[in-house]
Amino acid sequence: MGKFGHHVIDADGHGGDLRNWHERIPARLQPLWDARRERIKKQFANLPGVGVKETKGTAKLDSLERPGMTDPKARLEDMDLEGIDQTVMFPGGAGEEWAGLDHEFAVALCRALNDARAEYTRYRPARLKSVAKLPMIDPEAAAAELRRAVTELGMVGMVTPQHIREKNLDHPSFDVVWAEAERLGVPVCVHGGGQAIDQVPIGVDRWKTRLEVHAFTHPVGQMIAIMAFTVGGILHRFPRLRVAFLEAGVGWLPTWLERLDEHWELTPEQAPGIDRKPSEYFLSGRCFIGCDPDEKGIPHVVDSLGEGVVVYASDYCHWDCKFPDTVKILTERADLSERAKRSIFDQNPRRLYAIN
Repeated sequence: MGKFGHHVIDADGHGGDLRNWHERIPARLQPLWDARRERIKKQFANLPGVGVKETKGTAKLDSLERPGMTDPKARLEDMDLEGIDQTVMFPGGAGEEWAGLDHEFAVALCRALNDARAEYTRYRPARLKSVAKLPMIDPEAAAAELRRAVTELGMVGMVTPQHIREKNLDHPSFDVVWAEAERLGVPVCVHGGGQAIDQVPIGVDRWKTRLEVHAFTHPVGQMIAIMAFTVGGILHRFPRLRVAFLEAGVGWLPTWLERLDEHWELTPEQAPGIDRKPSEYFLSGRCFIGCDPDEKGIPHVVDSLGEGVVVYASDYCHWDCKFPDTVKILTERADLSERAKRSIFDQNPRRLYAIN
């Protein structure tokens, strides 16, 4: 039993990258890393904690400097402070999947990152877990890296952006990745990526501020991804595949599934890869969505879609997280039953990541 009365599995935390992890990249590719780092700084210059050092709001401007982001001992101390028993950590989303459109660099970058993250988790593997970053620009290489990350490094899933440049996730070229995830019994976690360098933009190029871009890209990106996995037939083709849609809030989900169902009922022949409502695929027990602890829409989602869909996410330690109070906030909510809280904190993330 955890600090606040529940065993808590954090389905979406951040950090887990050892300091100077990029030094593991082969020497011949280091110039590409140096150039890439400068482009990232420019791309995210208006992100709180990166380029933005002052605000009149509540953004955490020093969150990325939290020692636990790079030091596993400090991370465990922060987990104890917050009331988290186990965490699944996600790397940052700066387009490592295509890495300047250089296949060799993308493979090397993801491999170095995964090796460093595995070293971090080995400090306390029962509590510290990670998903793998994959070179999705090369699906065959991505499937091979997923296999290595799970079987050799102990990763518990994979992360993918909401779309891969000009391709949606239901593009047939990615089936080799989904097939490998299904075979290995690990989930596909869709997590941001719409703002990354060299990404083909969907809407974000219309906005200038990070407020606008960040507010827009996460939920809209997950709508695109859910449509790919349901209407696009991924969940039909891979009936044992588990999928999580993270860091985008939850309140929009019932409306989006209802709208997809309505359009499928109107013209089912336009979705030849499926044989039932899109919502039936999502609600088959294989799909999950991550919540922030203070979202007003959580009870609506639980009431509409059931207790088996929402997973707790700390978002540690991003500029918009509620550290160190995320578990406390969700625990103290009066609009969720104890059974629902137990599902969100423990049972659902346990099923998602197959944590014993």
